[in-house]
Order: sequence, then structure tokens, then C-alpha cells
Amino acid sequence: MDLLHKFLNIVLLPITLTVLLLFMPPFLFLKFLWSFKRSIYRENVADKVILITGASSGIGEYVAYEYAKRGALLALVARREDRLQAVADRSRKLGSPEVVVVRADVSKVEECKQFVDEIVNYFGRLDHLVNNAGVVQIRLFEVFTQFSNIASVMSCAVHMASLRGKSSHELPAKTPLIFNVVLSLHTLSHT
Repeated sequence: MDLLHKFLNIVLLPITLTVLLLFMPPFLFLKFLWSFKRSIYRENVADKVILITGASSGIGEYVAYEYAKRGALLALVARREDRLQAVADRSRKLGSPEVVVVRADVSKVEECKQFVDEIVNYFGRLDHLVNNAGVVQIRLFEVFTQFSNIASVMSCAVHMASLRGKSSHELPAKTPLIFNVVLSLHTLSHT
């Protein structure tokens, strides 16, 4: 076994170094070109309809502000309507032409369907979903039991996906739907 290890060390070291020297420079160059292209050709979200769940605080709040700075039409969803109104007011000041506030609990499947349909009916389309509602408690995995809450939050994305298959007369504007799913851990102290 010792002889095999010595042989592999002698043979594999030059092979590994050669492969690294041959493939690493083109890989890094292509990676640089890709990042350069992405910085130039950013998606223009001005006048696109963005639905953000969990928008009353944390990640959802700041995602709303970033989209507002870029001129997106916002639909903000959370359970705490007073905080949601404050986020909506600031989003308008940052440049969002229109902000709709919806008080809903994304852990309830029917409410998810209702607010997605409400937003689609109001704006005529839905371009992006930022599914960021925190509905789980921070616990060890061994004692975690709230898998049904996670599944119900994902129902918003499932309901949006069902809209993609609708014909143009059922869904007035056909634009690509992009799902940005962020599972943030919050305690349920807000409920």
C-alpha cells in the first residue's frame, strides 16, 4: 500500500498541476467575462410587478426598498399591516410608482391564492415573486415539527406557477415569472 501511495503521489502531482495550469486560466477568464456581461446587462425591473411576501421587516423590507429604487411596481404582503404601510410609504419615496399593500398570512393556502389573484387582477400581470415570509421557529432539526408551515408558504409559488399556463385572455399580460425564494428564520412571536 505504501508503494501505491508513493507512486500516486509521484504520478498524480504533475498531472494535477498540468490540468490546473491548462484549465484554470480559461475558466477564470470566462468567469470574468460572464460577471462583466451580467454587470452591463442587468435586468430592467422598472414598471415590472413584484410581489414580496414577508415585506414588513427584515430581508423582505430591504428587498422592497431595492426594487423601489429601480422603479418597480410593488405588491407587499405581510401579517403586520401597520409595518407594511410604513414600508410602502418609504418605497414610494424611494421611487416606486405604485405600491399595493395586502395584509395576509402566507401560512394559509387560501390566503395565498387570494392575494396572488388579487395582485394579478389589479396590475394585470405578475413578473417576480420574492417569497420571503418567515413562518418557522428557530429550533434544532431533531425537534422541528413545522414542516406544514413551510409547505404552505411554498403554495404561493405553486399558485403563481399555475398562472403561467393560462391563455392570454385569462391572464392579460404574459411575462416571465421569476421565483426568488428566500426562507428566512423568524420566531413566531409576531403572531
